[in-house]
Parts: sequence; C-alpha cells; structure tokens
Amino acid sequence: MKNALRLLAFLFLLLPARAFTQILADEAPGIFRELRDLDGTWFMPTDRGDRLESWSIQDDSTYVGRGMRIKPENGDTVTLETLRLELRDTTITYYAIVRGQNQNKPVPFVMTTADYDGYVFENPAHDDPQKIRYLLLGKREMQVFTEGKRNGRPVKQEFVFEREFTPGSVEFRVKIGANYNTMRKTGFFRSVTNEDKPTFTGKTGWEFGTQTSFKGRGGFITINAELGIVGRYVSATSRFQADTLYARDVTYQSIWLNVALVPEITFRRDGKLSIMAGPYLGVLIGNKTKGTILPEGGGTNKLFNPYNDFNKVDIGLTGGFQYKLNFGKKDIGGIFGVRANLGLSNIDNLYDRNCPTPSLCNGRLSFLGATAYYSVNLLKL
Repeated sequence: MKNALRLLAFLFLLLPARAFTQILADEAPGIFRELRDLDGTWFMPTDRGDRLESWSIQDDSTYVGRGMRIKPENGDTVTLETLRLELRDTTITYYAIVRGQNQNKPVPFVMTTADYDGYVFENPAHDDPQKIRYLLLGKREMQVFTEGKRNGRPVKQEFVFEREFTPGSVEFRVKIGANYNTMRKTGFFRSVTNEDKPTFTGKTGWEFGTQTSFKGRGGFITINAELGIVGRYVSATSRFQADTLYARDVTYQSIWLNVALVPEITFRRDGKLSIMAGPYLGVLIGNKTKGTILPEGGGTNKLFNPYNDFNKVDIGLTGGFQYKLNFGKKDIGGIFGVRANLGLSNIDNLYDRNCPTPSLCNGRLSFLGATAYYSVNLLKL
C-alpha cells in the first residue's frame, strides 16, 4: 500500500504544472473583460520600421486585432497578421492569420493561464509559436512572448510595445484604512498652572470611503475625488479656569465626513507607483469622549458637551503615495496607499470660551496624522 501511495505521489509531481493553473469556467467572462485593456494601438520601434499591433472591441465576446509594420523607406503600412480573440461558452481562444502561412487560415490558441505573469494561449500541435503570452503593464506597455520550435529547436521571442496614447478613463473605487492622529497646538492656552497646559497624545483610528479617479489622456495624471467617513481618536489632558473650572482627561472619539480633491502623478510607464497631494474638507458629525470631564453632566449641558469642544469644520492638506498591489489571482485593481494629513484651520472651540482678553487665549489646534489604506476597483469586483 505504501509503495502504491509513493507511486501516485511521484506521478502527481510529474503532471504538467499548467494542468493546475488552467482558468476555471466561471472565471472566463471576467478574464475576457480584463482583456479590454488591449483596446487601442501599440507600437514598437525596430530597425526595419515601427511594428504595430492594433486592437478594437467588436462586441462583448469578440475583440479583433491586426499586426502591422511601417516601412521606413516610404511609410507604407504592411499587414503581417490578422488577430481575433473570442469568448465562446467558457473558452477564450486567440486566432492568428499570418500572411503566407497555413494557407492564410486561422491558427487557434486556447487560453490556459491568466495570472500576474500574463495571459497564456497554447496550441501544442502548432510548430512556431506553440505558446503566446501577453503581459499588460498598466495601460501603457504590452509585452508579448512567444515560444515554439523551428527545425526541432526551441525558439523564443519577446516584443515590447508601448501604447500610442492612453485614453481617458474613470475608475470607481472603495477604500478602507487605519489612521493615527494627534493634535498640533500653537499660541497661548489658559490654564490653572503651567503644568495644566493641554497635552495631546495620538491614537489609532479608522476610515472608510469611496474614490472616483479621473485618468487623463496619457495616463500620467489622475484626479481623485474622494468622499469618506473618518474616525480620529486623540487623548487630551487639560485644566483651565473660565466661568468655571474646566478639566479634560479624556480620549476624544471624533467622526468626520471628509471630502478631498487629490491630483496624482505617475512617473513610470507601468504605473505602479504614484505620488499625490491635495486639499481636504472635514465636517464634524460626532464626538464622544472616554474619561473624566469637569464640569460633570457635560452630555446634557450644551456648553460643556464635548461635541462642542471642536469647531465643526476642518480644512487641511493630504499627500503621500500609492502603489498598485493586488492579492489573489483575480485582478481587482488593488492599490495600497500611505498619506500624511496636516490641518490648516483652527478647530479649537474649548480653550477660547468666555475669554476676556483674546490675546491671552489665542491658542490654535489642528490635526496632524497619517493614514494607511487599501482600495479596490468596484468595476472589477
């Protein structure tokens, strides 16, 4: 029995790796939609003139393409091959008609793999090529690899195309993240003693929101319009005398409705890394406290209610970077981002209450923090 199990395990290891990487039937429609990124004209400079590959969407189950070469001597365009991608039932097939080969009849290549290394089409019965792999790097670069045999010898080729232009597009994204915020203070704050001046300690919070990305033609500049709910937690300790003794030894749990307009610039052609910066506007929609408050009963007295310790509007700047990072086989357009935020407006509405001399209580408070988040493209879910 042991020997039989060992034999089965050995045969299992000998099976072709691609037998376990073939796409599943229910994945085919989604993968075919991803191939819409082929749409457009791609070019590759060569010594014999520019090599072009042009694709267009015929319908939901058919894309058509053409491989061409531009003669350097006169600029004439010569068609080298006619291409076609079809989704039929649960099978994606790549057809190629190469001028002067196979009696100008189409040669089919069936998709066997779709992952981070590209889309692989195979036809073992054909000589050259037997395998074709397309790798799309963002919307700007396309790499095509072929493998086959000529006169019994293995042959490999690589073609690197650039898009002639990147059409404008819109993405609808959802993001979730964690933040860390504290308070930045400037100016003079009233206090009972010097030791009672307000001190703030940063805390970890959360955020959830949507992001609409308007990608410009060329793909290097994107405008992100964002709307989200942000939970900012900050610990505060202070004591000062106004109309009565105020004391706070609490953790503020404030919730803000945030709107931001953040331009983004991508430097590399594959578009994985980008930097971004822009303004934001926050509106306070809730502020609870955990800890000790004086005077007591602040929850029922509007004057002492912690909700009124902050101004209701926060204006500032946010900026950082984003990196395209996907998890799993399915491309969901995942992006990991890190940003810093700097409040510019004064949100203090506690320390300047009932102040007889404004110059003696001109303290300003603003948020200072950082956020890490992950977003996905809703259209790819």
